[in-house]
Amino acid sequence: MCVKNSVRSQRRYFAKNAQIFTITFLMLALLVWNAQPADALVGAVENGLVAYWSFNKDTVKIKSEAADVLSGLVANVHGDPELAPASDCKVGECILFDGSVDRLLVEDSNPPKIDRDWDEITLECWVYITALDDSWNRIISLDDMPTNSAVVSLYYDDDDNQHGFFVRAGGQSTQAAKDNVLEDIPLEQWLHLVGTYDGATVHYYVNGKQEKRYAMKGGKIPKGGLLLGIGDRSDGCDCDTIQGYIDEFRIYDRVLSAAEVQNNMDATGLDVSPSANHLSVTWGHIKARRR
Repeated sequence: MCVKNSVRSQRRYFAKNAQIFTITFLMLALLVWNAQPADALVGAVENGLVAYWSFNKDTVKIKSEAADVLSGLVANVHGDPELAPASDCKVGECILFDGSVDRLLVEDSNPPKIDRDWDEITLECWVYITALDDSWNRIISLDDMPTNSAVVSLYYDDDDNQHGFFVRAGGQSTQAAKDNVLEDIPLEQWLHLVGTYDGATVHYYVNGKQEKRYAMKGGKIPKGGLLLGIGDRSDGCDCDTIQGYIDEFRIYDRVLSAAEVQNNMDATGLDVSPSANHLSVTWGHIKARRR
């Protein structure tokens, strides 16, 4: 009887200590996390975020699709792009496009997240262009091609030596000769590009700096045939493809401020703090390695 009681006591002792150890470990882990410098890990702005393609390896099946880690949209793979290793990318892994037939075309959801009225919009990504080809090249493009009446696109045109954020809506459109940055997009360097439009004004940022701000009073980008292309225009014409890498693509349904643009430039994914609303999603997809 004494032996049995002793065994039970030992079991209770070890069970209690195991619980104490687990709680202590979690508390220490949390303390270490909170003790990191403020700039150790920056999360991208989530207010207004509609979709986010991290292009991390656990979100990409390079022969078929790349998943939006926030809302479940899928970008179907066309051509033969490569999933580039983290050592070649800005944050974790990224996609390398060949400038010929490689592109990603987003399959919309039901109800639509893409083909909708956009009263405001922000497109954002990191890009590393490896070569120019004397043509229009769309890095990211939300458009109704081939109708071509509603367009927002981060693009460059090395035939006319310029790059910028092209917008077409309400019969109005960007006047490239005065609204773009009138020089070739820089080669072989990572560029953080952001374009915003609120129905009346366009902003274009490069590496956190506002390069262009101009009036474009076209009103909302209206629904009706809107599709999203990554590395080409949305109808996959293989005529506006890019040669280079794309990483960390986000689309918002509002205009980001200059401070938010700077924050996202420093971001290494989404917020993974214990209080984050999307903790269960972002914890599994955070990418903390930067080039």
